[in-house]
Amino acid sequence: MCKETALDQLYERTSRDRNRPLLQTEDPRGKLEELITQRDPLYREVADMVVHTDDRSIKSVVKEILVRLEQEPKYRN
Repeated sequence: MCKETALDQLYERTSRDRNRPLLQTEDPRGKLEELITQRDPLYREVADMVVHTDDRSIKSVVKEILVRLEQEPKYRN
């Protein structure tokens, strides 16, 4: 699963987190953009599903994931 979040949303979510060493730079937003550009194609290549998380609660995202998993035959018991 790949979680998709807009750059502005990621920056907002991570801007006060001091436990993210890669973002402890002069331009953390620019670093995030660089990381997205590098990593997003790789994440999508191996993901079975992509879930958009912008402006959504954790509960809403989890609910969508569970519904989509229930609908997918390969994830059923």
